[in-house]
Amino acid sequence: MEELKNDRYLLKGNSYIIDLYNVDFITWKENDKVEATYWAKLHIGSKEARFVCNGLDELKTLVLAWTSIRGKEATIKEEDLISEW
Repeated sequence: MEELKNDRYLLKGNSYIIDLYNVDFITWKENDKVEATYWAKLHIGSKEARFVCNGLDELKTLVLAWTSIRGKEATIKEEDLISEW
């Protein structure tokens, strides 16, 4: 995941940089229009930034980097990130 810098900063070229330490929580859902991509929302106070993850591996990398910054990296499998209803 090239956008993640120093395992802490999420850089979206020509748009923004986010310090993951300041992110309160992350929500995501699968993109219905482009298979195997996920829309992630990074919630910072009353604001949010949107980021497209190209595959579950990128989403997992983002979530694990955030949990690590928050104090302890969680044990997460890719299948934990999706829900089959």
